[in-house]
Amino acid sequence: MKNVNLRAYLAEFVGTLILVFMGTGCATVYSSSVAGILGTSLAFGLALASIYYGFGKISGGHVNPAVSIAMYFDGRLSLKDLVFYIISQILGALAGSGLLYAILKSVPKATITTLGLGQNGYDAASAINVGVTGAIITEIVLTCIFVLTVLGATKNERYKNVAGIAIGGALTLVHLLGYSITGTSVNPARSLAPALILKMLGVSTALNQVWVFIAGPVLGSLIAVFLFKVFTSKKEA
Repeated sequence: MKNVNLRAYLAEFVGTLILVFMGTGCATVYSSSVAGILGTSLAFGLALASIYYGFGKISGGHVNPAVSIAMYFDGRLSLKDLVFYIISQILGALAGSGLLYAILKSVPKATITTLGLGQNGYDAASAINVGVTGAIITEIVLTCIFVLTVLGATKNERYKNVAGIAIGGALTLVHLLGYSITGTSVNPARSLAPALILKMLGVSTALNQVWVFIAGPVLGSLIAVFLFKVFTSKKEA
């Protein structure tokens, strides 16, 4: 059992590394044009679908603390595994952001600190200058939609073969709406990692604002679990 869990933790680490590297990498190198938003949204969605099919049988392919929290409250993950999943996800995200920075570090520091590393933000850090209230509402709602999809798609074994498509599609969808508002987090690890790397480069805005992208997804995840239980209990009744 210990070996199975260690494999699961490693899968979450590697999976989150891939998600953050591919997703925030595209967010960094693409512009905020329509084509750039679409490309970044597809990058996150396709990366997650690939990760699910690659690591789903090992760890569930959560690669997101908000998803792991939902799985815990839905009775599909133990408290011990929840803790180690989140640790693995944060470390994986940091490795993904670190790898991205290692590739881009030959770019002048001023350029990187201007472009960022795919971090999330609000106010001046938002493409449409959304305020903190709008940002946290956005993250709660989008995370709720995304996590509901994950819970539903993975509940029944009959749907496991298409679950990755549904989950990746949902992540693409929430990015299409949220990208210009907050950059779309729905994943605390994905937001924390670039914020910490940028802090090391002397840019503190992302880290100062990261609480929104931790609190919002966690609240959205809890609401999703509540709604999912309501929906499934009615169905079973």
